[in-house]
Amino acid sequence: MASPPRESTMIVVGGDQLALSTARELSLLPGQRVVVLWQADAEFERAVEAVGASLITGRPESRDGLDAAGVKDASTILALSHNDQLNLQTALRARDANPKIRIVLRQFNRTLAAKIEQNLENCSVLSLAWHSAATYAAVALDPSCFRGLQFPEPDGPLTGFATRVADNHDVAGRTSAEAERALGVRLIAIDGDTEIRRDAPIAPGARLVVFGTIDRLLESAPRQVPAEHRPSLWRRLRGRLRRRHRRLRRVDPYLVAFVATVLLLFALGTWYFRNSFQSDWLTAAYFVMSTMTTTGFGDISPDHTRPLDLAVAMVLMLLGTVFTGLFIVFTAARLTRGQWVRMQGLRPISRRGHIVICGAGSIGTGVIDLLLEFDKPLVVVEQRPDPSLVERARDRGFDLLTGDASRDDTLDLCNLRAAHSLIALTNVDTLNLEIALGARVRNPDMPIVLRVAEATFAASIARHFQCETTFSVAALAGPVFAGLSRMSGARGRIAFDEQEFGVAELVLGADVPPQLPPGAVPLAAGTDDGEFRLIRDISGLPPGTRVLMLAALAKVRENPEPFFAIAEAATEVKRAPAQSASSHQIGV
Repeated sequence: MASPPRESTMIVVGGDQLALSTARELSLLPGQRVVVLWQADAEFERAVEAVGASLITGRPESRDGLDAAGVKDASTILALSHNDQLNLQTALRARDANPKIRIVLRQFNRTLAAKIEQNLENCSVLSLAWHSAATYAAVALDPSCFRGLQFPEPDGPLTGFATRVADNHDVAGRTSAEAERALGVRLIAIDGDTEIRRDAPIAPGARLVVFGTIDRLLESAPRQVPAEHRPSLWRRLRGRLRRRHRRLRRVDPYLVAFVATVLLLFALGTWYFRNSFQSDWLTAAYFVMSTMTTTGFGDISPDHTRPLDLAVAMVLMLLGTVFTGLFIVFTAARLTRGQWVRMQGLRPISRRGHIVICGAGSIGTGVIDLLLEFDKPLVVVEQRPDPSLVERARDRGFDLLTGDASRDDTLDLCNLRAAHSLIALTNVDTLNLEIALGARVRNPDMPIVLRVAEATFAASIARHFQCETTFSVAALAGPVFAGLSRMSGARGRIAFDEQEFGVAELVLGADVPPQLPPGAVPLAAGTDDGEFRLIRDISGLPPGTRVLMLAALAKVRENPEPFFAIAEAATEVKRAPAQSASSHQIGV
């Protein structure tokens, strides 16, 4: 039976929060020496030492730097820098120095990542943007979801882990098997207990942790705004008045002064000539209007024997000409600005139930790809969209606004009062927070998904600003890279009810035991041709089937040998040409 390696060295290459998060995860493993290879930096060195690793300074792609890190005796090298070429160059030089070393790579290009993994032995490659995009997309669709992933990769359905309350979904009193059939999900835990009896009834109000495809989770997702929490008619009216007041405050003060002056002059002229002509108000107003616009028809004329009447008429003609010119200037400026705004892609959105995505970088692009598979209209706000994004917006029919999402004017265009949710995915943490707070003012009940780079900062934001759906990219990916250092099927980690579980994907083969170790929970089975099925055990599944499972980390730490044995057997199957399972039916 296989056993975990003892006193092995793992080398982490990188100088950002992802490298620190991964080093922290690796340091928790027993019998590991973790070194971080990067350029000299006193502050970063203190951060590395704080997570239980040591910093080796040097160029990662150089032979001297790798030798200083102990590459010849290392079991794994994890190249996690922002530079894809540097990661690959470092990994290949490490393999030259140590042919048995396991390689874990961070690559931006998902297609290239898959090709490297297929052609480089004992290597796992992860696209960080695509991995984290699954969680952001899943939570935006179902706010009760706390982790998302695609299974089986690379084009399997979007799945997620979510919470449910028995009373909310009419499953109280049913058995777990009946609840699973009713909800179309895999029931993982009831009130924190993962050892579920199939015939035991579910108590009313029980907290359920479930797993399933997002489209099935959406069928049982709780309403975003419970009826008792909906704003009253008075609150809605007051909010509408406040929004109207804000719009009035943004009106150009010069335009207001111009209109007020014209109206005042028109009123004074009408009052004067009504008294001068001894006529009605309408006749006096007609004369003043024709005089100010210099379009008089000659049917009414001032009394030429009264110099004051002539002087007032001349002033009206002169000021009318000036005001007409100013009116033309204001109108032309407004039309020009409106045309410019239209060319920039800024326009009021009239959709309802839409998802607003602020930021269309590498992660935002992945989120857009995943969300387009669902029947939800999308509104994408990007300050500098590239031509490919503009073309996709036109071809796939989602709205693209070119602007700064942190500006009030831009958020007002997004119709947030009627939006389903908002995702802030820019590369600046404080900008994402500013977007979230601005969106909350406009719709306090709308779910907001927030991207933050550093895990501690993400937790602080979630705690102080009540942004529960705040996710750190480093926190999402760190456990995955740490797991990939041991096995190729690691998919991350989830936590609920003060318990931690590792998520792993196995490929079944002849050497894989028919039963999983105690503490392991099978979730789903799939094949490379897209077949997907929720399962409760792996017995009877054909070789080549991909299985997604949970492993209680407490059980793994108590007795790791069975888990490493099944992981090693599944990894060997993945390396070899897998037997096609497309002709087999996956059973529950």
